[in-house]
Amino acid sequence: MKISIITLFPKMIFGFFEESIIKRAQDKKLVEIEIINLRDFSIDDYGTVDDRPYGGGAGMILRVDVIYKALSKITNDKLQKIILTSPKGKIFNQKKAQEYLLLDHLVIIAGHYEDVDARVLNFVDEEVSMGDFVLTGGEIPAAAIVDSVVRLIPGVLKKDEATRQESFNIKNKKLLEYPQYTRPENFMGKKVPKILLSGDHKKIENWQIKKAYEETLKKRPDLLKIKSSKKIALDK
Repeated sequence: MKISIITLFPKMIFGFFEESIIKRAQDKKLVEIEIINLRDFSIDDYGTVDDRPYGGGAGMILRVDVIYKALSKITNDKLQKIILTSPKGKIFNQKKAQEYLLLDHLVIIAGHYEDVDARVLNFVDEEVSMGDFVLTGGEIPAAAIVDSVVRLIPGVLKKDEATRQESFNIKNKKLLEYPQYTRPENFMGKKVPKILLSGDHKKIENWQIKKAYEETLKKRPDLLKIKSSKKIALDK
């Protein structure tokens, strides 16, 4: 898989991809990450890539001609998708990460300044947002998207099972992950649940599913698609 990121601030992203799991994935040739400096396609020697908005308004707008030139330098692969990070986009989620995993080439335009020229959307497949909040730029969302997709590539994590049993994917259900424990067994009077020490894998699995429902009901009832007044019967 190849991922290309068009950004005004490559240094914000370089360091992120030179550490930990993402670096190992690149070293193992499981993913190719290409970072493209938008200023390489500026309209003048000053590195201009933006301009004032027609009709007035605060902030500067990234120019469509500059972004188009950057996109034109990117290979047009068969299974390719171009996305723009934007607070106006659809909320990114685990399902979307799994969709992107199937691509040969994912291209991310990291938005910046006030906005991009609306005509850029003619060359974009979809806008993606991290949530209902605004950041100074799209570099952090771009890095987050890359991280969430790359970790799903088979062979990236030491145990592929880690991506099959985690939040939003517990036994193929959209649930938050159940509580996890490790040593020490007793910390300041707080003990690891006895069932996890029992060795009975069936009972442990049932406990995990029950706790996953409890976590979801408590923290993200919207994932269960039930009315807040409706209760789920769970044993203590």
